[in-house]
Amino acid sequence: MLKPTSAALWAALSFSGLLAQENTSLNNPLTALAPAAVALNTWTQGTPMPTSRMGPFTGAIGNKVYVVGGETNTAVLNVNEIYDPAADTWSFGAPMPTARWNGGYAVVNNILYAIGGQTTTTVLTVVEGYDPATNRWSTKASMPVAIDSMYAAAVGTVIYIVGGFNPPGGRLATVLAYNTVTDSWSAPAPLKVGKSQSALGVFGSTLVSAGGLLGNGSATTDTEGFNPASNTWSTLTPLPSPREAGCFESANNTLFFAGGHAASGQAPLATMVAFHADTNTWESGLAPMPHAAVNMGSANLGGRLYCFGGTNVGTPLAGSIYNFVQIYQPDLPPSITPGGVVSASAFGQFASVAPGSWIEIYGNNLSATTRGWAAADFTGNIAPTSLDGVFVTIGGKPAFVDYISPGQINALLPSDTPVGNQQLIVTNGPKTSAAYSLTVNPTQAGLLAPPSFNIGGVQYAVAIFTDGAYALPTGALSGVTSRPAKPGDVLTLYGVGFGPVTPTIPAGQLVQQLNSLALPFQMSIGGVPASLLYDGLAPNFTGLYQINITVPFAAPGNAALTFTVNGVSGTQTLSIPIAQ
Repeated sequence: MLKPTSAALWAALSFSGLLAQENTSLNNPLTALAPAAVALNTWTQGTPMPTSRMGPFTGAIGNKVYVVGGETNTAVLNVNEIYDPAADTWSFGAPMPTARWNGGYAVVNNILYAIGGQTTTTVLTVVEGYDPATNRWSTKASMPVAIDSMYAAAVGTVIYIVGGFNPPGGRLATVLAYNTVTDSWSAPAPLKVGKSQSALGVFGSTLVSAGGLLGNGSATTDTEGFNPASNTWSTLTPLPSPREAGCFESANNTLFFAGGHAASGQAPLATMVAFHADTNTWESGLAPMPHAAVNMGSANLGGRLYCFGGTNVGTPLAGSIYNFVQIYQPDLPPSITPGGVVSASAFGQFASVAPGSWIEIYGNNLSATTRGWAAADFTGNIAPTSLDGVFVTIGGKPAFVDYISPGQINALLPSDTPVGNQQLIVTNGPKTSAAYSLTVNPTQAGLLAPPSFNIGGVQYAVAIFTDGAYALPTGALSGVTSRPAKPGDVLTLYGVGFGPVTPTIPAGQLVQQLNSLALPFQMSIGGVPASLLYDGLAPNFTGLYQINITVPFAAPGNAALTFTVNGVSGTQTLSIPIAQ
């Protein structure tokens, strides 16, 4: 069997969003110590922000939190600082075109929208969107009314701006809706009570607004629920005490609301309350914030509440400005996001899976720690079925757990997973998620083809020459040695979900011998069958298939790469560049 060097293999897999986190071989284990588990209903503190500020625009995208703009006592900012909770580090992105603070923010389809807000003296209508994938900002349709001191929340692809303040109108009952698909604004039914900076939570299609600042300078206990389908607001159980401009996020049908203050100019609060949407009740007595603050940035990542910066006064150009990163771990069971279980994302990301295949699970409170498996977690050459008290079962059978974090788990399904509609359950310590229904097919084959290999609109598969170079257009990726393939070249590709092998090697066991796919397999380039040199599980890995081929005499250009397993065609649209 032709096998690439370990360095070349890991270079290839580093382009995968799944395997870059996993390090799925004992030849390359994670060596860092796992972080200590975070106790439930407790606060911890992360590395402080590089820039102290209040009123930033904040949102979680992927596994990072973006904290943009804000104000100090001397300036309004456009900085874009990026927090990585797993590494507890900061980096920088493209600055926001319009420096501002105290506006609305929400994330839709991995775009952070910064809406309205103010400079030191001017209330704005400007709307700008940030795309981390390109590190670029774009200008969107402006708000019909200039508003600041408001928050925003997304229900599907629509962002709702609830209440707020503008100099002529004072504290507003106005509700504005921004459709991110059509880049247009509308005006749904107004609040029953005009207010600014009320905490917002989304539960299914219901939007909840809690607290806020009234026109008389005092906070309110008013809590209201909005139904977009009927365009109506209803009165809900009021807050236990008045509060506005705090740190908030919703998770597991609960709105957490921390800090803020009870009246304009008063000292900030450290206390926290929680609204349980299913029972229309408030809970008090939760763990207080380490640092009382008002006008913080808020984000929810993996079910944890992140609170950034803030101040002890809340008045522009006055008081202390903070760079705190305060993180709350709620006492809630793990939950799986709807549509949040897929096969390995860099290998096709299918909604259906197969026995012995890699899956990614997305949700909230999935783990109290963030780490991948290490050599010490294995029993001999058998992978672990739990990490730090996190278990995954499907059809009642334990999966092999490779990577855990509050918002994502990567796991390998056992080879004897029953086909059909199966129930997947995540257990985090003493708490268990609701069952997630998942379709299991006999095979769900996908080849390694991450987004970084989509070049000029052409999705290339990861195919490696025997010298470690990639079969890509020459110079296609910075820092990557590549060239088109020629007839007679030998290439190595990787996949998941290709089914059983002979001799039998169960998932979860590191492969120690040569093997071959048990089901009939064919691969073609440009419609011409390729000669198969090896098709089986990759040695020293588990759940990863390796396919070695000889390139046939195909026409030059971007040739279609296709395959069948047991007569079933792969559904990815993939290419290999061919030269004469």
